[in-house]
Order: sequence, then structure tokens, then C-alpha cells
Amino acid sequence: MRTGRGTWLIAALLCLAIQGAPAEARNIQDPWRQLPADAKPIIDPAALTALLADRTVRAIYLPDGTEWREFSAADGRTVWEFHGCLHPGTWRVSGSAVCYAYPTWDDGRPQCFMVYQSGRGTHFVWLDPATGDQWLMSQVVELAPGNPDRLPLDGAPGCADPAV
Repeated sequence: MRTGRGTWLIAALLCLAIQGAPAEARNIQDPWRQLPADAKPIIDPAALTALLADRTVRAIYLPDGTEWREFSAADGRTVWEFHGCLHPGTWRVSGSAVCYAYPTWDDGRPQCFMVYQSGRGTHFVWLDPATGDQWLMSQVVELAPGNPDRLPLDGAPGCADPAV
């Protein structure tokens, strides 16, 4: 009888742990929109690198719908365009997160994101380095191969119209 209860207790705890995993994964601050229920994090570093290397991301910030775009070269260089300003920098995959650093943004501190994919697309969730909170930030509109917008990797940062 004792063995049966112990087995049942272990099975019950395992079921709770399995049921609790999606809730923990959803412990994302989402004051603007919900992360889709079918969203799954890309946790394999090689898969995350393959998704972003030599690609241009066109996306919107969910708080206000502002558009942004970024080209991430396979060699670790990147250029991010936001509000007509170009921010050259670097990117790297660190574990299950992708981190970007721009000398012209937030004193060059890295900004790291978990990347999720769902039936509705790709989503960037910012990892707050001060608190560990996760914030749903962006919805990808398009992941284009290469650098079709010819965003300059080596150019000086600037706020002229970068449209090509």
C-alpha cells in the first residue's frame, strides 16, 4: 500500500510539473498583446542562428505598431533601422537567446531576446537584464533572405532616411 501511494504521489507531481511547464513558459509580461497559445520558443542555438543569420527582419513593436528592420550578417555584424535612424552593431546567439549590442543604443549594453514561433509567425520577447522579466515586444512581419534593403553594416550611425 505504501509503495502504491508513493508511486501515485510521484505520478501526480510529474503531471503537475508537466502541466505547470506551459504556464511557466507563459510567464511573459504582455501588456500589449498575448503571445499566441501555440507559440514555442526556439531553444536550439543552431536553429536560432540559422533563422537569423544573413536575413533581414521586418517587424513591428507591439506597444505602438512602430515598424523596424534589421539585417544580421552571418559574421556577427548587424544594422538596425528604427525611426529612420541606423544603428550598426553586433549580434550573437547566447544559449537560447539572441543578443544585440549597438554603441548608439542604451550605452551599448546588449539587448537579449527569446524568439518564439507560432502559426501567426515569429515573435521577439525581450529579457529584462535588471529583473529577469520577459516582455513580448515585436511581431515579425517578414524574414527576408539576405539584405534586400541594402542596410549598410559598416556605415556610421545616422538618422537620414535609410530607404533604398
